[in-house]
Amino acid sequence: MYYSIGEFAKLCGINATTLRAWQRRYGLLKPQRSDGGHRLYSDDDIQQALNILDWIKKGVPVSKVKTLLDRPEEEFANQWIALQEKLLQQLTTGRIDAARHTIYDAGHEYPRVELVAQLLRPLRKKISANLATTVTLREILDGLIIAYTSFCIEGDKKAPGDNYLISSWYLTDACEVWLEALQRTGQNKRIDILPHLSNMLALDMFPEHHWILVTAEKLSPSQLTQIRQWQDSVKSLEIITL
Repeated sequence: MYYSIGEFAKLCGINATTLRAWQRRYGLLKPQRSDGGHRLYSDDDIQQALNILDWIKKGVPVSKVKTLLDRPEEEFANQWIALQEKLLQQLTTGRIDAARHTIYDAGHEYPRVELVAQLLRPLRKKISANLATTVTLREILDGLIIAYTSFCIEGDKKAPGDNYLISSWYLTDACEVWLEALQRTGQNKRIDILPHLSNMLALDMFPEHHWILVTAEKLSPSQLTQIRQWQDSVKSLEIITL
Protein backbone atom coordinates (compact mmCIF):
# COMPACT_ATOMS: atom_id res chain seq x y z
CA MET A 1 0.00 0.00 0.00
CA TYR A 2 1.21 3.48 -0.84
CA TYR A 3 0.41 6.83 0.76
CA SER A 4 0.51 10.40 -0.49
CA ILE A 5 2.78 12.83 1.35
CA GLY A 6 -0.25 14.25 3.18
CA GLU A 7 -1.44 10.83 4.32
CA PHE A 8 2.09 9.81 5.27
CA ALA A 9 2.57 13.01 7.30
CA LYS A 10 -0.58 12.32 9.32
CA LEU A 11 0.37 8.68 9.96
CA CYS A 12 3.86 9.60 11.22
CA GLY A 13 3.06 12.89 12.90
CA ILE A 14 5.59 14.74 10.73
CA ASN A 15 4.59 17.71 8.61
CA ALA A 16 5.13 17.58 4.86
CA THR A 17 7.66 20.44 4.88
CA THR A 18 9.90 18.47 7.25
CA LEU A 19 9.58 15.32 5.16
CA ARG A 20 10.70 17.16 2.03
CA ALA A 21 13.64 18.69 3.92
CA TRP A 22 14.73 15.28 5.24
CA GLN A 23 14.82 13.91 1.73
CA ARG A 24 16.39 16.95 0.04
CA ARG A 25 19.03 17.88 2.61
CA TYR A 26 19.92 14.59 4.27
CA GLY A 27 18.95 11.80 1.88
CA LEU A 28 16.49 10.35 4.40
CA LEU A 29 13.50 8.48 2.97
CA LYS A 30 13.37 7.72 -0.73
CA PRO A 31 9.71 7.55 -1.79
CA GLN A 32 8.63 6.26 -5.15
CA ARG A 33 6.96 8.58 -7.65
CA SER A 34 3.59 8.35 -9.31
CA ASP A 35 3.22 8.81 -13.06
CA GLY A 36 2.43 12.44 -12.29
CA GLY A 37 5.61 12.89 -10.25
CA HIS A 38 3.98 12.86 -6.79
CA ARG A 39 5.73 11.21 -3.83
CA LEU A 40 4.38 7.80 -2.81
CA TYR A 41 5.36 6.33 0.57
CA SER A 42 5.22 2.66 1.63
CA ASP A 43 4.74 0.92 4.99
CA ASP A 44 8.53 0.47 5.10
CA ASP A 45 8.90 4.24 4.75
CA ILE A 46 6.58 4.68 7.75
CA GLN A 47 8.79 2.42 9.86
CA GLN A 48 11.86 4.30 8.68
CA ALA A 49 10.28 7.63 9.63
CA LEU A 50 9.44 6.30 13.10
CA ASN A 51 13.05 5.12 13.49
CA ILE A 52 14.26 8.60 12.53
CA LEU A 53 11.98 10.15 15.13
CA ASP A 54 13.29 7.76 17.79
CA TRP A 55 16.84 8.94 17.14
CA ILE A 56 15.79 12.59 17.17
CA LYS A 57 14.05 12.11 20.53
CA LYS A 58 17.36 10.80 21.85
CA GLY A 59 18.94 14.08 20.83
CA VAL A 60 20.62 12.99 17.60
CA PRO A 61 20.77 15.84 15.04
CA VAL A 62 18.86 14.90 11.92
CA SER A 63 22.01 15.47 9.86
CA LYS A 64 23.63 12.50 11.67
CA VAL A 65 20.68 10.11 11.63
CA LYS A 66 21.44 8.52 8.27
CA THR A 67 24.77 7.13 9.52
CA LEU A 68 23.07 5.58 12.55
CA LEU A 69 20.30 4.06 10.41
CA ASP A 70 22.98 2.48 8.20
CA ARG A 71 24.80 1.12 11.29
CA PRO A 72 22.06 0.45 13.85
CA GLU A 73 24.39 -1.49 16.13
CA GLU A 74 26.17 1.73 17.13
CA GLU A 75 25.22 3.40 20.38
CA PHE A 76 24.51 7.10 20.61
CA ALA A 77 24.06 8.79 23.97
CA ASN A 78 21.16 11.13 24.63
CA GLN A 79 22.38 14.51 23.47
CA TRP A 80 19.59 16.74 24.78
CA ILE A 81 21.21 17.15 28.20
CA ALA A 82 24.50 18.07 26.56
CA LEU A 83 22.75 20.62 24.37
CA GLN A 84 20.96 22.11 27.40
CA GLU A 85 24.28 22.40 29.23
CA LYS A 86 25.96 23.97 26.21
CA LEU A 87 23.25 26.61 25.90
CA LEU A 88 23.23 27.32 29.63
CA GLN A 89 27.02 27.69 29.67
CA GLN A 90 26.84 30.15 26.80
CA LEU A 91 24.24 32.21 28.65
CA THR A 92 26.04 32.19 31.99
CA THR A 93 29.29 33.35 30.36
CA GLY A 94 27.59 36.20 28.52
CA ARG A 95 27.97 34.67 25.04
CA ILE A 96 24.52 35.71 23.87
CA ASP A 97 25.33 35.57 20.15
CA ALA A 98 26.65 32.03 20.58
CA ALA A 99 23.47 31.05 22.43
CA ARG A 100 21.41 32.57 19.64
CA HIS A 101 23.28 30.53 17.04
CA THR A 102 22.82 27.36 19.12
CA ILE A 103 19.04 27.83 19.14
CA TYR A 104 18.89 28.61 15.41
CA ASP A 105 21.13 25.64 14.56
CA ALA A 106 19.02 23.32 16.74
CA GLY A 107 15.89 24.59 14.99
CA HIS A 108 17.49 23.58 11.71
CA GLU A 109 18.46 20.11 12.94
CA TYR A 110 15.41 19.07 14.97
CA PRO A 111 11.62 19.19 14.54
CA ARG A 112 10.39 22.24 16.43
CA VAL A 113 8.10 20.19 18.65
CA GLU A 114 11.17 18.32 19.94
CA LEU A 115 13.16 21.55 20.18
CA VAL A 116 10.56 22.97 22.55
CA ALA A 117 9.93 19.78 24.55
CA GLN A 118 13.52 18.58 24.89
CA LEU A 119 15.60 21.76 24.95
CA LEU A 120 13.81 25.05 25.55
CA ARG A 121 11.20 24.14 28.16
CA PRO A 122 13.59 21.98 30.25
CA LEU A 123 16.24 24.72 30.19
CA ARG A 124 13.74 27.38 31.25
CA LYS A 125 12.75 25.10 34.13
CA LYS A 126 16.41 24.76 35.18
CA ILE A 127 16.73 28.54 35.52
CA SER A 128 13.39 29.25 37.19
CA ALA A 129 14.66 30.21 40.66
CA ASN A 130 13.56 33.64 41.88
CA LEU A 131 17.08 35.07 42.12
CA ALA A 132 18.46 38.09 40.30
CA THR A 133 21.00 36.00 38.36
CA THR A 134 18.57 33.30 37.21
CA VAL A 135 15.80 35.80 36.44
CA THR A 136 18.25 37.69 34.23
CA LEU A 137 19.37 34.53 32.44
CA ARG A 138 15.79 33.45 31.86
CA GLU A 139 14.84 36.85 30.48
CA ILE A 140 17.74 36.68 28.04
CA LEU A 141 16.75 33.14 27.02
CA ASP A 142 13.13 34.21 26.57
CA GLY A 143 14.27 37.07 24.35
CA LEU A 144 16.16 34.61 22.15
CA ILE A 145 13.12 32.30 22.03
CA ILE A 146 10.85 35.18 21.01
CA ALA A 147 13.31 36.32 18.33
CA TYR A 148 13.65 32.82 16.87
CA THR A 149 9.89 32.22 16.95
CA SER A 150 9.32 35.56 15.20
CA PHE A 151 11.86 34.56 12.54
CA CYS A 152 10.03 31.25 11.93
CA ILE A 153 6.62 32.93 11.87
CA GLU A 154 7.71 35.50 9.30
CA GLY A 155 9.19 32.76 7.15
CA ASP A 156 5.87 30.90 7.17
CA LYS A 157 4.05 34.02 5.93
CA LYS A 158 5.90 33.81 2.63
CA ALA A 159 3.73 30.82 1.72
CA PRO A 160 -0.06 30.30 1.71
CA GLY A 161 -1.73 28.85 4.78
CA ASP A 162 -4.54 29.24 7.30
CA ASN A 163 -4.52 32.29 9.56
CA TYR A 164 -3.98 31.67 13.30
CA LEU A 165 -4.03 33.93 16.34
CA ILE A 166 -2.37 32.66 19.53
CA SER A 167 -2.91 34.35 22.88
CA SER A 168 -2.57 33.78 26.59
CA TRP A 169 -5.70 33.49 28.73
CA TYR A 170 -5.37 33.44 32.52
CA LEU A 171 -1.66 32.74 32.13
CA THR A 172 1.27 34.21 34.07
CA ASP A 173 4.16 33.07 31.84
CA ALA A 174 4.05 35.00 28.56
CA CYS A 175 6.89 33.03 26.95
CA GLU A 176 4.71 29.89 26.91
CA VAL A 177 2.62 31.52 24.19
CA TRP A 178 5.72 31.89 22.04
CA LEU A 179 6.75 28.28 22.69
CA GLU A 180 3.31 27.03 21.66
CA ALA A 181 3.58 29.13 18.51
CA LEU A 182 7.09 27.83 17.75
CA GLN A 183 5.84 24.24 17.87
CA ARG A 184 3.34 25.06 15.14
CA THR A 185 5.67 26.80 12.71
CA GLY A 186 6.60 25.05 9.49
CA GLN A 187 3.10 23.57 9.18
CA ASN A 188 1.39 25.86 6.64
CA LYS A 189 0.06 28.12 9.39
CA ARG A 190 0.24 31.91 9.16
CA ILE A 191 0.55 32.78 12.84
CA ASP A 192 0.18 36.06 14.70
CA ILE A 193 0.70 36.33 18.45
CA LEU A 194 -1.00 38.55 21.01
CA PRO A 195 2.22 39.13 22.99
CA HIS A 196 0.93 40.50 26.30
CA LEU A 197 -0.80 38.60 29.08
CA SER A 198 -4.53 39.20 28.95
CA ASN A 199 -7.72 37.74 30.36
CA MET A 200 -10.02 40.03 28.37
CA LEU A 201 -10.33 39.02 24.72
CA ALA A 202 -12.77 39.64 21.88
CA LEU A 203 -12.22 36.66 19.61
CA ASP A 204 -15.24 37.52 17.50
CA MET A 205 -13.37 40.53 16.09
CA PHE A 206 -11.44 38.04 13.95
CA PRO A 207 -14.05 35.43 12.99
CA GLU A 208 -12.09 34.07 10.00
CA HIS A 209 -9.05 33.16 12.07
CA HIS A 210 -8.25 29.96 13.92
CA TRP A 211 -7.66 30.82 17.58
CA ILE A 212 -5.39 29.09 20.11
CA LEU A 213 -5.60 30.16 23.75
CA VAL A 214 -2.88 29.11 26.19
CA THR A 215 -3.89 28.86 29.85
CA ALA A 216 -2.45 27.41 33.04
CA GLU A 217 -5.61 27.29 35.12
CA LYS A 218 -8.43 24.81 35.52
CA LEU A 219 -11.30 26.42 33.71
CA SER A 220 -14.24 27.65 35.75
CA PRO A 221 -17.88 27.12 34.70
CA SER A 222 -18.09 30.74 33.51
CA GLN A 223 -14.93 30.31 31.44
CA LEU A 224 -16.30 27.13 29.87
CA THR A 225 -19.45 29.05 28.97
CA GLN A 226 -17.29 31.76 27.40
CA ILE A 227 -15.44 29.14 25.35
CA ARG A 228 -18.71 27.76 23.98
CA GLN A 229 -19.76 31.25 22.95
CA TRP A 230 -16.45 31.87 21.24
CA GLN A 231 -16.60 28.55 19.40
CA ASP A 232 -19.76 29.74 17.67
CA SER A 233 -18.14 32.98 16.51
CA VAL A 234 -14.70 31.97 15.15
CA LYS A 235 -13.40 29.53 12.59
CA SER A 236 -11.96 27.23 15.24
CA LEU A 237 -10.81 27.45 18.87
CA GLU A 238 -8.21 25.31 20.64
CA ILE A 239 -7.50 25.60 24.36
CA ILE A 240 -4.00 24.59 25.54
CA THR A 241 -3.85 23.93 29.29
CA LEU A 242 -0.28 23.75 30.57
